[in-house]
Amino acid sequence: MSNTKKVLIGLVLLAISFGAGYFATGNRTVTEIKEVVKVVTVKEEAKTKIVYKDRIVYPDGRIEERERSEENTNTREGSTTEASRNSNTTSTKDVGLTLQALAIVDINDIKGSREYGIYAKKRVFSNISVGALVTSDKKVGVGLGLDF
Repeated sequence: MSNTKKVLIGLVLLAISFGAGYFATGNRTVTEIKEVVKVVTVKEEAKTKIVYKDRIVYPDGRIEERERSEENTNTREGSTTEASRNSNTTSTKDVGLTLQALAIVDINDIKGSREYGIYAKKRVFSNISVGALVTSDKKVGVGLGLDF
């Protein structure tokens, strides 16, 4: 098998592994914050009109009537302010354990012998993980890695 074919197969396997990892990971924490602010300002105006009627009777018998009016304006202002904040947090349980089944083949001899194995990985601190590998040919491996 040519080197170009080996590199191409390696790149395809790498792309498949990254794609599987991307779609296999779920959301860890979803936080939703809703904030509602309500401000109401009321202005009321009340007008009052007062009419005064004066009647004057003179000694000579003449009657005179006068009329005058006054307006009163009362203004009342009111204000209402309301604020509320709601927060909703949803968390999913993430144990940080990964189990994988492996099939190992020699790139130079694809039709030749194969090895099968199991790989287990556990996150130990933040994004640091430790893994162990066991194959059908009684081989053991250990790994240390970073999760992104």
